[in-house]
Amino acid sequence: MSALKILKFFISYKFALCLLFILAAGAGVATFLESIYDTQTAKILVYEARWYECVMGAATLSLLGIIIKTKMWRRFGSFVLHAAFIIIFIGAALTRYFGTEGVLHVRAGESESEMVSVKPYLQIRTQDALFEHPLNLSQIGDNDFSFTQSINSKSFTVKFSSYKPAPKGEQGTLAVKAGFEGGSEQEAQLRGGAGWLGEPKILSFDGEEIMLSWGSKLIELPFAVKLLKFKLERYPGSQSPSSYASDVEILKEGKSAGEHEIYMNHPLNFDGFKLFQSSYDTDELGTVLELNRDPGKIPTYFGYFLLCVGFIGNLFTAGSRFKKLAKFIKNNAPAALLLIAPFFFGIELRAADENYLANLKANSRVHANGAFAELLVQDYMGRIKPLSTEASEIVNKISGTDSLYGLSAEQMILGMSLNPAFWRDQKIIKIKNDEIKKMLGLAPQERYASFNSVFDENGNYKLAHALDEANEKSASRRGVLDNELIKFDERLNIAYLTFRGVFFKFIPVPNDPQNAWLSPNDAFADYSIAPQIKGVLNDYLNGLQDGISDNDWAKADAALAELKNYQRVTSAAILPSVSRVKAEVFYNKASVFKKLVYFYMILGGVALILALLGALCGKSFALAQKILFAAFAICFAAHTLALALRWYVAAHVPWSDSYESMIYIGWSAALAGIIFFRKSLLTLSASCLLASIVMLVAHMSFVNPQITNLVPVLKSYWLSIHVSVITASYGFLGLSCLLGLLALVLMALKNSANCERLNAQIRYITAINEISLIVGLSMLTLGNFFGGVWANESWGRYWGWDSKETWSYVSIIVYAIVLHLKLIPKLGSIYVYCVSSTLAYSSIIMTYFGVNFYLTGMHSYAAGDAPQIPAPFYCIIAAIILIIALAFRGRDVKTI
Repeated sequence: MSALKILKFFISYKFALCLLFILAAGAGVATFLESIYDTQTAKILVYEARWYECVMGAATLSLLGIIIKTKMWRRFGSFVLHAAFIIIFIGAALTRYFGTEGVLHVRAGESESEMVSVKPYLQIRTQDALFEHPLNLSQIGDNDFSFTQSINSKSFTVKFSSYKPAPKGEQGTLAVKAGFEGGSEQEAQLRGGAGWLGEPKILSFDGEEIMLSWGSKLIELPFAVKLLKFKLERYPGSQSPSSYASDVEILKEGKSAGEHEIYMNHPLNFDGFKLFQSSYDTDELGTVLELNRDPGKIPTYFGYFLLCVGFIGNLFTAGSRFKKLAKFIKNNAPAALLLIAPFFFGIELRAADENYLANLKANSRVHANGAFAELLVQDYMGRIKPLSTEASEIVNKISGTDSLYGLSAEQMILGMSLNPAFWRDQKIIKIKNDEIKKMLGLAPQERYASFNSVFDENGNYKLAHALDEANEKSASRRGVLDNELIKFDERLNIAYLTFRGVFFKFIPVPNDPQNAWLSPNDAFADYSIAPQIKGVLNDYLNGLQDGISDNDWAKADAALAELKNYQRVTSAAILPSVSRVKAEVFYNKASVFKKLVYFYMILGGVALILALLGALCGKSFALAQKILFAAFAICFAAHTLALALRWYVAAHVPWSDSYESMIYIGWSAALAGIIFFRKSLLTLSASCLLASIVMLVAHMSFVNPQITNLVPVLKSYWLSIHVSVITASYGFLGLSCLLGLLALVLMALKNSANCERLNAQIRYITAINEISLIVGLSMLTLGNFFGGVWANESWGRYWGWDSKETWSYVSIIVYAIVLHLKLIPKLGSIYVYCVSSTLAYSSIIMTYFGVNFYLTGMHSYAAGDAPQIPAPFYCIIAAIILIIALAFRGRDVKTI
């Protein structure tokens, strides 16, 4: 093959996309290697491997060649966008090869001028010299190495013998053989590794002592850091850190260079280094700081800036793909239709004691759902919230529903607290597994168990033996029954603690440094609670009994008002405003997000059925356009207002955990529909169905919907920027996935009679699909790089190959490949695009669910318990494969 042909192939789209595929596949595999083995293994085999760097460099050079070959500078947006990646690569290379990174630990009142390197080294030290070789070792693969140094004009060689890795948090053991040329070899066991200062071993060769060690090394800094004071703030009444900071003095050449405060998201820049708050000693008398010197920061940040300019410019550049698709959509708009008929179903269980429950239901409704609901309590994480929220969370956790026996969550909690003996006999604890029902002697049709039904006549726990066996197994070895036993036991324990009143801490302790609150039982026994407050508390409990039995609430209302006033006086500094409390109670009662699941689902389902009927029969339903707009706009407006309400109530942006981010993805899917739905019923149905599916998953049992305090690292304005942009992209890419699937369904339904009509529909929704994908990919890429800025400003590195970061990177590559497949002649068909845009969303699912629940990583603040993959998931995969196969015969559609 001639050099010209090689060059032509090197700067071809086919070669560039192949390189991108290798990068994505390698990074994806590495996340599993890290989860199964350790971070060093993933780095050695993939992330920092020479082959991976070569592929990345070749992809960059290929991109540069394509820019020159196509004269891309004629299209401003596209040119700036692609050039940005080249500049970012240059910045990353500078950081990778010339940057310095380490960790500094210093105790209060002491100073430290050496940091521990992040990278491990094999060190060979003599009386006169020191030789260092970077050395990372993997748990799998070939670790073989041989280093030769000239020592006193003689060749000294250290060779690999064996490596024994250690569990996380412990030192590994490296066995080496060392000796001078022509002499005998000696073996040494070196304990150490990344993050450890290796334990030195001294070997003697003919009277000459040579010291070997393997691990991180000490790096002398051009200044010293003195810790004046470490400060840790906790959330009220809990051990959860709210923030922590280090007051330090920088010493340069023995003189003070100023005092500074370093805390999370607020680093210190000094003498070319950046110092970040990382962690602290458990006794709170020492701090751990991370330091780095980054020569690649300026080109990297400039690349990020160009990336933003390029993406925005690409939307407005004349002749761009985006502009062409927008014009096509405008000129080829089919008709649309909407019918909406929301239905709600409620189930009320029959009461066992009709008199008691009737009184509780009728007499307590006003008090429980009013003043009692707004009583503030402190949860175990230190958050101050209305009792309405605590009641909803507890009842939902115990029963899997918002209410039972026609009682609100507040009424149930009131009853369980005042009359636990009665409620222990009521069937309120959710039970699903038939095997557990059999163990308890319950009928298969029973949906709930009572607390007392789990104990035999001698008071023994019927599930004790089976539960012990389940808990003894590792999480990976537990079966369905084991997991259900553990979940049921958790619900049982929550019920028990509710009967004891442990969760209801609404009595503040005066002048407590941790702002701790107490439950009524603890308050009565605590000497720091004034006698008159105990008297008011006793009056309230007695008043509740009068209210439930005689509907006389005067005593209870008066006592509750005094308790609320006591809260405001004693803990004024940490309490939410009255308006915020009322807003949270309203938020709980409205349950907007849960109701929107049904609205979106019915709206999307009906719209999809009618759209397909219209497409197949050639009918137009123009009269329904106004109904379509009004219904969908109302749902979206309610969704938006509910998000804003949660933002106000939580006092932080509503996308900081799994539940919030899924609700936000649902909102972005609806937003995509608002943007693109006006002239396409199929687009509307796709966005509605996606919104309903995502929000339905958000309300499943493995997702925690409660509002929580933020961990310190999330207290940054970058949370609003990074997470909002990257999470919103999931909605646009999800819309692209469903539109691709709908187009494939239409291809499968094609025949000679409807071919022309369906082809027009397919081309139209494919154009919307591609626009949605372009917007989603732009947001995903920008959000990812905004995250890099956040990471660099928070702890001194843009990228750590964390599993979440890595799969976001994989997703960007996957969608970039999908978007550029049309540039390869044999892969440029609409059928290939629809298949690839549908399957590509699996990368997003892995990024969001797979990483959060199944892989290790630092993004634990958005994670939850690992749920089992439901059986319907495999049915969905099989259905998609079947649709793709059936659509193949209708693949002949003119490209756009």
